[in-house]
Amino acid sequence: MENFNANQHITFTSSKPIYDFYVAGPYQTAEQVESMERLERVLQHRNLSVYRPRFAMDVNVSGPEAVFENRIEAIKNSAAVIANFDDKDAGAIFALAYGFALGKPVYAYCEGILPNSRISLMVDQAATAVLDGPAALEELLDSGQVRPIKLDEQ
Repeated sequence: MENFNANQHITFTSSKPIYDFYVAGPYQTAEQVESMERLERVLQHRNLSVYRPRFAMDVNVSGPEAVFENRIEAIKNSAAVIANFDDKDAGAIFALAYGFALGKPVYAYCEGILPNSRISLMVDQAATAVLDGPAALEELLDSGQVRPIKLDEQ
């Protein structure tokens, strides 16, 4: 597992990252919003700059193409991507995969994931780390390391 380093050499659209984290995840149900808020609270308490797609643009006002382009640029201009896998949200999966393709550190956040389980083979392999909740995210931000979760390798 790599250590977290928001200043590692990555190509950004701007001359440096605008956001420390692009924070992807579901927000359709009250439970999903609560999970997103727990994740975001950890980042905000550390004064990290975050892009939160759920607050950025309204698809009903701006249209799907503008929202898509805005989110793509935000991922490009973020040092890292953290994707909340509550309900395996398709947008979170896309953000994590796109961040990975750009060479960014990508973190899979999955509250309550049990040892010897998996999110998916592709996500588990792409993720710089799988975080099982706010405490694991705090550990990563405080120390640059996270306790590894033994995932199913089959």
